[in-house]
Amino acid sequence: MFRKFLLTLAGVFAAMLSYAYSPAIRQIKLDVELLDDGSARVQEFWDICVASGTEWYLVRDNLQDIVIDDLRVSDESGLSFDNIGEWDVDRSLEWKRGKCGIVHKKRGVELCWGVGSMGDHQYRVSYTMTNVIKSLNDYDMLHIQFVSPGLSSPAQKVELRLWSKDRSFDTSHCRAWAFGYVGSCEFVDGTVLFKSSEAFRSRSSLIALLRFDKGMFQPLSSQDKDFQTVLDKALEGSDGSDEEDVSLKELLLAFLFLALALVLICIIAYRAYIRSILGCREKDINWYREPPFDSDLVLSNYLLKLLGKNTKGCTLASAQILRMIYQGYLKVSKDPKGRLEISFNEGKGLPEDKVEAGLYDMMLKASGKDKVLQEKEFSSWSSAHGKQVSAWLSLAEEEAKTRLVRQNLKSGVKFSVKGQEEARNLLGFKKFLNDFTLMKEKDTQEAVLWEEYLVFGALFGIADKVAKQLKDINPELFEQVADCDFDTFSVLIFRSNMLSRAILNSYANYAASHSGQGLGGQSSFGGGGGFSGGGFGGGSR
Repeated sequence: MFRKFLLTLAGVFAAMLSYAYSPAIRQIKLDVELLDDGSARVQEFWDICVASGTEWYLVRDNLQDIVIDDLRVSDESGLSFDNIGEWDVDRSLEWKRGKCGIVHKKRGVELCWGVGSMGDHQYRVSYTMTNVIKSLNDYDMLHIQFVSPGLSSPAQKVELRLWSKDRSFDTSHCRAWAFGYVGSCEFVDGTVLFKSSEAFRSRSSLIALLRFDKGMFQPLSSQDKDFQTVLDKALEGSDGSDEEDVSLKELLLAFLFLALALVLICIIAYRAYIRSILGCREKDINWYREPPFDSDLVLSNYLLKLLGKNTKGCTLASAQILRMIYQGYLKVSKDPKGRLEISFNEGKGLPEDKVEAGLYDMMLKASGKDKVLQEKEFSSWSSAHGKQVSAWLSLAEEEAKTRLVRQNLKSGVKFSVKGQEEARNLLGFKKFLNDFTLMKEKDTQEAVLWEEYLVFGALFGIADKVAKQLKDINPELFEQVADCDFDTFSVLIFRSNMLSRAILNSYANYAASHSGQGLGGQSSFGGGGGFSGGGFGGGSR
């Protein structure tokens, strides 16, 4: 009786312990070396929090002639797991601790290992895959789903690197497409790098499609078809359809119900998401009179994006142009016909902020030999330099993410108390600038703050409104701060907004033109049909 009581108590304690953790997949990082015969050595890194189950498993279905072998697993303590061969999913948590193995199924395998205990873990997994590269009639190809949809928790960050020791991958003899997630696919230093830019959703996956010129590899596996056939199916993303007859009335009712449910779910999820960033309801935020994040435009811009508040395009560029003018990096003048010109104070060097410096460099290159940026020059330059523009936007986002962690504003997927406070200050400052006319003149006489009001007004997309309010309060102080009259400043705002739109247009055109050509760029959330590997499910069980 006493032994039974102890076992019951241990079970209750284990259940309570599991509830103390929140399931999470913080990061998945895959490193895949492609070998001469078309096989691959795969290494995976999983940074996770286990809250239930006895094991972790990866689904690898649709293998056809691919064979997976030599499974090895280690954890954050450095322990190398014993590979027991055929895995038994019904064993206990204790039995599975320190062990790994493979479940063989009709269409593929499951790679499994014991989680050991609830809580945070970092697992390193490696295995070999034969025949991942296929010889086609005209090219060779790799078409693999490396991360499956339906994981037990949505992955927050995913990265895949494909490389080869004896050859470099670039667009002269290779093409690459990415499907199943929101992010990028780029040729970087002789490798192909796939990176997510948003957290995975429940049905997100990572599907890589690569085309190689003949002669790069000597694959042992072949398929009697042309690459275009593979690509067409992948771009269509055809998953089949339900051929069951459904009445129009039933279909409309089902659609209406689904739409209402989705709207309700989205509202609830959005409110919870916003509250996780702000630490309160948005409507409870009051005025905040000073720039947030120590006036960091890159951080402020990124938080506006997370909060869904940057609805007027790339306002970061508009704000940084004003700041560079006030800091003396840029100069504003008019040509003999009265048209606004922007020139460069090269003696001052580059701005200290690397994102600001990147914008300055693009503007300088667009200005031509006379180094005076005239109307429409940046639009013409950016349309022909989409890759550089895209890289600048990526730099701004990655730099913001780095600063959030470096300044202890965010840890993993959670914002710290300090991070939530600064996010509230950001929206409070925007509310303050929107209601600026309600302020008394005596509260708005500090010239240094006025400069920041105009800069952040540009970031918020309300620079013209802020400028008019400041001019109405004190015209003389406004011209002193803006270093020009109101009409000239209005033209400057218009020009900077044109430059911002040119950045977005260039980025959109670059992403669209490269997504179908395999030259790198944005991934496609849909599509990718016809892959090998992968399947559905995985994670904790």
